[in-house]
Amino acid sequence: MNGTNFSQRLQRILNSLEVAKESPLWVVFSTEFSRLMKSRRFKILLAVMIFPAVIYLFSPNPNDEGIDAMRKAFQGLMVELLPNYWVGIIGQLIIIILMSDLLASEIDKGTVRLLIARPVRISELVAGKFLAGMGVIAVMLAVPYVTIWLYNPVVYGAGLDGLQKSLGDLLLSLGVSILVASLLGALSMLVSVAISRPLYASLTTFGLIFLLQFILPQIPYVHNPRQYTLGYQTVVLLKGSFDKVSLSSFSGDPSTTSISLAAVTLTLLVLTWGAMMRREFPD
Repeated sequence: MNGTNFSQRLQRILNSLEVAKESPLWVVFSTEFSRLMKSRRFKILLAVMIFPAVIYLFSPNPNDEGIDAMRKAFQGLMVELLPNYWVGIIGQLIIIILMSDLLASEIDKGTVRLLIARPVRISELVAGKFLAGMGVIAVMLAVPYVTIWLYNPVVYGAGLDGLQKSLGDLLLSLGVSILVASLLGALSMLVSVAISRPLYASLTTFGLIFLLQFILPQIPYVHNPRQYTLGYQTVVLLKGSFDKVSLSSFSGDPSTTSISLAAVTLTLLVLTWGAMMRREFPD
């Protein structure tokens, strides 16, 4: 009887997966994800993203051995490179370039009308494109992170136990990066609807982000203005579980920051959907 119930549940799950694969959202996501992964742009941007990891492979400079030393080195590296490279100026530019193209290219070429003429809602188009873009960005971030994570036990003599103990650090780093990238991606898509040329949309979004992060730390009458930048909040998010490095100088609650970033991202996506609904697409 138990075997029959399990088979029935398994069949229902498989049927649900088949239905999901036929949904417009899945079609948009899978088509766009596959296109991006096969593109030359992805290979170039991935090479830029993996560059710091390659440099680290040739010069890890270990000061000690063991799991604690390995975790301290990994956390220190992430605290340095996440806000300054992978979700810093370089990473932000890569994310904006990739995400600005998703809707702007369809609008610019006029192919968006063909998409919404099919049984695809605008909400499904926006969500599918966003998830596909973020999926590709997650891959680009995961490759250098996993490379360093796999290499560190060799350098520090930590073995498989070191991999297991540092898995949480890896997942936190990747999760924080994707959360910050989601905010940038959602903003890029919103701007790209208003400015339907991928290059102009990318430059406008990057200019806006750059100016905000440049101007805010210069405000003299705001207490600790640096805390309002993405780089600062990235370290605040890491502070929740990075216990091998001292991050006491970064004030803020990781839970509050993560909820705030997620809420802003969702709001930007809703605004993108609203802008797409109001926009007229010529034949």
